[in-house]
Amino acid sequence: MVRVARLLVGAALAVAPARPASAEGPPDVRAAAEKLYQDAYALALEGYHARACEMYEESDRLDPANGTKLELARCYEKTDRPASAWALYVAVAEADKVSGKNRAREAEARARAEALEAELPKLVLMVPSSVADRTGLTITRDGVPIGEALWGTPMPVDLGRHTIRAFRPDQQAWEGIVNVSKNGETILVAIPAPAAWAPRGRDVPRGQDGRRGMGPPPAVALALGGVALAGFSVGGACGGLAFTKWQEALDMAPRQCSAPAGLSGCTQAVADKGAEASRFAAASTAGFVVGGAALAAGAIVWLVSAPGKRPAASGRLQILPSAGPGIVGGIVRGEF
Repeated sequence: MVRVARLLVGAALAVAPARPASAEGPPDVRAAAEKLYQDAYALALEGYHARACEMYEESDRLDPANGTKLELARCYEKTDRPASAWALYVAVAEADKVSGKNRAREAEARARAEALEAELPKLVLMVPSSVADRTGLTITRDGVPIGEALWGTPMPVDLGRHTIRAFRPDQQAWEGIVNVSKNGETILVAIPAPAAWAPRGRDVPRGQDGRRGMGPPPAVALALGGVALAGFSVGGACGGLAFTKWQEALDMAPRQCSAPAGLSGCTQAVADKGAEASRFAAASTAGFVVGGAALAAGAIVWLVSAPGKRPAASGRLQILPSAGPGIVGGIVRGEF
């Protein structure tokens, strides 16, 4: 069976679409790019799409060509990267339209882009004014900066896990993680007010004995824990309502907005839904601020009031609120 599969792959390669030669770069570099392209094509035929994508990427880096980009876009579709595939299809179609050299490829790329566009998953960053007014604020998605023009705008993303980070000049930071699991969904990510952010590397004193255990929590720590739980509950409930209202606005947009993708030129009903979502998001932020502060205070009280004597040491405590589709929560990271 392996021998038969290899023969089939060899036959397919014999009729594989030729990769257009480029006039750029030395011949040996173009030869390496061509070999990578052919090997990637063979791997894709055998179903090894992840590896094929890597090789197509390197081939296109060495010797950029529209034919390689088209195959790479197909490969991205096979590996749950619809946004990346869509962007490449659009680039191929536009390049071929300008050159006029390959109308068939232009038509194919444009058709695939149009088919993908309707089902692209999207992220929407909601940035409150208390965050947006900060000079020097940086927000990134998977390490790539997101400019202010994209705040509040649905952004196409690939499927999978995405990390949103916000940084302030005073070294405070916030991090949220969302998982995009299906095509066509729009996920709201609400960045909380800076008061709920965690200082990077904050030192929290440990107790004084040599044991790693902390003993039972004192009454004050338990009371603060109750306040924290209430704050997180309110924050979570309001966050869920904010997401629901925002989703309702997005559902209304195709019928009541002149530009649904950017939510512009909309009726008052859509604007009211957006305002409701913003109010609930603000209430959610307030709940997490109170809950985060109470949790931090309770943890510190518990740590410093543990019985016995311990050598002086330091620990780290971070409280990171996070938001996702239909749910808002908090992440506590620490070393004790």
